[in-house]
Amino acid sequence: MNIQRILLVDVELDRDSDGEDQLQGRWVHHPIGLMYLVSSVKARFPDIEFSILHTPTFSDYLGTIQNALDEFKPDLVGLRALSMFQKQFDTVASLVRKHDPDLMLVGGGPYPSGSFKHLLENRLLDLIVIGEGEVTFTNLIASLLQDGKIPTSLEGLAYLNSEGSATFNPEPTPIVDIDKIPFPAYDHIDVKKYSGLSAQSLQNTSESAFIYATRGCPYRCFYCSAAFSKKVRKRSGQNIVDEMAIHYHERGVREFVFCDDIFNVPLAASKKILTLIAKNFPDVRLNFSNGLRADQMDMEFIDLLEEVGTTHLAVAIETATPRLQKMIGKYLNIDKSTVFINELSKRFVVCGFFMVGFPSETLDEAMTTVNIAKNLPYLAQPVLSIVRIYRGTPLFDYLQPTPEQIIQLDEQSSFALQPSLKGDENDRFYGDFFSDEQVPLKGDSIRLIRWEWAREVIFKGERIRNGHDVLQKYYNQEQILSFYRNFLDNPNYSMEDMQQLLRMK
Repeated sequence: MNIQRILLVDVELDRDSDGEDQLQGRWVHHPIGLMYLVSSVKARFPDIEFSILHTPTFSDYLGTIQNALDEFKPDLVGLRALSMFQKQFDTVASLVRKHDPDLMLVGGGPYPSGSFKHLLENRLLDLIVIGEGEVTFTNLIASLLQDGKIPTSLEGLAYLNSEGSATFNPEPTPIVDIDKIPFPAYDHIDVKKYSGLSAQSLQNTSESAFIYATRGCPYRCFYCSAAFSKKVRKRSGQNIVDEMAIHYHERGVREFVFCDDIFNVPLAASKKILTLIAKNFPDVRLNFSNGLRADQMDMEFIDLLEEVGTTHLAVAIETATPRLQKMIGKYLNIDKSTVFINELSKRFVVCGFFMVGFPSETLDEAMTTVNIAKNLPYLAQPVLSIVRIYRGTPLFDYLQPTPEQIIQLDEQSSFALQPSLKGDENDRFYGDFFSDEQVPLKGDSIRLIRWEWAREVIFKGERIRNGHDVLQKYYNQEQILSFYRNFLDNPNYSMEDMQQLLRMK
């Protein structure tokens, strides 16, 4: 098979999709996963041309993809998406199929990995790379170039067998020495196209660089759709500094966003990385948008975060109930976490993630989570998410949904995690179509919890003023206003609205 050009598409919302009511869809990072694929393949096959499209950078993403198919004329197309963008992903896959039914279509990322059976058996995709893709995708290209055949024995590959059923091979051994992975191919994206888009850490995406210091996660939270190894592999501090230096000197970047699931595990190695960054880049700002483990830190680590210019970070408590912590596989020490979250929140802009709606969770247990957040008076960005059920997660298997329930789960999983308090048609909760024994909470209970969250957490005057004081340390007035527009999901939020908010009791 002659492969000269490969088109890779990271599927999210586009610039015109703010009517989709999906807050997370407007937090945009660079497509680092696809950029790693490009650098890895080109290290072995330098003559292959790549084009990367990222849907948030276009107003008409379907038209843009169609133009790329017509003009770039790829020999293979790769699509990647999170589970919340499954509708958009399926639409893009169908567009490619219609353009050329014989064009090889490969998927990767959380949604294709978890839904490989649906995507393959409905012929939306030909192949799916599950887990880390650098080795599997490169070996796939090598095999296709050599004899044009799909390597059905390739580790980490899902495909249709001779009987037309989806099957997959076990993932390959995770890459141990991740320093050997080439840096992501930033020369294959135009960062100017991200102008006006904000990262989850509230930074301008066009002026930031996105870094992964680690791979893997030692925890297996049963709601998580990420297909990562449990073994944490950390890059050396020098390797990270070398990558940062390219952005620092060649692009003039001073805003760095670390996208790791848990940057501070193991803690000692994380301290060494921060110490080296502080030594080499005294004038940068760091952000940890995906999360730090709040019970796996100490005061020395927090002091180092301040020394390296940390601005924004996220911590995930999820549920405040020890029974549920054990059930979901997170095992967070709540008491220790709240102590460190309070300290972090006094120094940095902190996003705290909370969740309600777990199987077997009672209304009292959900309210305990609300009360934990209520008693974090410096937390600038408390976020309450409603549990969503994604294919390929232990939670999905735990519920053992019927075929009818699977259809309903797929439908609701693409709606907002923080839907409108109005209770509109998108405000759906999976518990409404499961038994009371499996899921005691129902949609009415969720709305009650969310109203309590609004009253006691979001619009609590003390928290608002404390959080605003921290915001003023790092952001100008327009950036703070943008923060509230994003946080409150209100693009029309004005300076007068913000001043009124600060006067609340």
